[in-house]
Amino acid sequence: MANKILIIEDESRYAYILEKYYSNDGFEVKVAFDGLQGFNIFKEFLPDIVVLDIMLPGLDGYEVARRIRQEHDTPIIMMSALSEEQDILKGYTLQIDDYITKPFRIPILLAKTRNLLERRKSLKERGGEEILQVGKVKLIRNNLECYIDDQLIKLTKTEFKLLEYLMLNAGKTCTREQLILILWGDKGIENRIIDTYVKSLRKMLGDNATITTIFGIGYKFEKE
Repeated sequence: MANKILIIEDESRYAYILEKYYSNDGFEVKVAFDGLQGFNIFKEFLPDIVVLDIMLPGLDGYEVARRIRQEHDTPIIMMSALSEEQDILKGYTLQIDDYITKPFRIPILLAKTRNLLERRKSLKERGGEEILQVGKVKLIRNNLECYIDDQLIKLTKTEFKLLEYLMLNAGKTCTREQLILILWGDKGIENRIIDTYVKSLRKMLGDNATITTIFGIGYKFEKE
């Protein structure tokens, strides 16, 4: 069965070239030319991977990625003429899987696509569990499950995503602004709401993990 790919790109020249190359490479391809259309097609088509431009009419690529990540872990490659570090980092805070800057060589994009799909296939063959563990805390990332010494700790989706990001960056300071982007995108949310979620996590983790407050900046998940 052919892998399904969704290309969301408002420049028709790019979109049709990519459609041709992916079709020739054996993919089943759908194309969308704006963010809202792309997200609607995503919900119906349920592709195996998404190639997503940032600068889109209507919903931009960041918002499309955020909406996809609310319900799905489908691999996303973000492409854009934007090459500033902050733009690339913003994409990664939304949990995209890879990034490519225009202009790019199509064989490189195809290689990135195949690499992500092979990693996903390998994960499924290993039983589907993607594990992240720091000290006593273990996350089954694809199932949104948290364990301490094999005891399941019940977390909301938001709590899980916050803990996951802190653990992925264990030993590093995460600013409140970064955490807001991870959890809610570019919404005008009061930074202090992060404090409430961290307080809840600390209560549930108890003495099994340490989340340090970096005053005036954010938080750090301590490595043991």
